[in-house]
Amino acid sequence: MTGNIEKKPNKIVVVISIILIIINSYLAYIIGEGRIGFVLGYVLALPLSIIAISSIFKVYRNWKSRWIIILNTMLVTLLASFGNFLPAAQ
Repeated sequence: MTGNIEKKPNKIVVVISIILIIINSYLAYIIGEGRIGFVLGYVLALPLSIIAISSIFKVYRNWKSRWIIILNTMLVTLLASFGNFLPAAQ
């Protein structure tokens, strides 16, 4: 059975990804001093560009892979946000 079956994402991955998107949006709002363009670029541009690039390969053309990419990208973005706050904390 190697048909064109649409893989559904795990609900836990979707929920954690949405929570990370909200947290990253808030942190980007603080870092960008309230500029909406900065928030959209910081939170949406990176995951969408990675999904676009990975969609070249047939393996990543399903929703499960896309949500995993969003989760991983949001984790990296969250770590980068904490890197922006460390110098300010000193």
